[in-house]
Amino acid sequence: MDKVLKAVELFLLQLEALQQELSEVMAQKRTAMTALAGDELTKICQEEQTLIARLQKLLHERHRILAFAKQRGWASESLWHLVQAIATENREELSRRIEESQQRAVRLRHESWVHWIISHRSYNHYTELIELIAHCGQQSPTYHEEGNKSTAGGALLDTSI
Repeated sequence: MDKVLKAVELFLLQLEALQQELSEVMAQKRTAMTALAGDELTKICQEEQTLIARLQKLLHERHRILAFAKQRGWASESLWHLVQAIATENREELSRRIEESQQRAVRLRHESWVHWIISHRSYNHYTELIELIAHCGQQSPTYHEEGNKSTAGGALLDTSI
């Protein structure tokens, strides 16, 4: 049991550090996104990919720990359940650290969602700008004002044949 608890402690230590690094990188990314700093954003995305690869390795370690616990017949639904089942002296501390890690994960997901919204809105604005340039500030000639009914022009195929 001590070996498994040590593995859980090491996992949590690595996860906490990685979540902190990822949080810092995501804050830098938001700043770069709002400042339209393309070169900086590229560098930050590379850092983020490295951190995500490390996070995936930690996920494999978590699966390994839980598989080992399952082989022994211990609780293996989650690390929290495992700690509740086998830890004695440091149960409270490990449980607290797991819960804090879950809270950090929620904040990271939220920040990721904010990044998605920023990039999606930027894409929509860029697309609208391209449309304005392509049509010299006029509406597209292939659409009627009342909905998206095709009028004249713009057909790629002659369907009268």
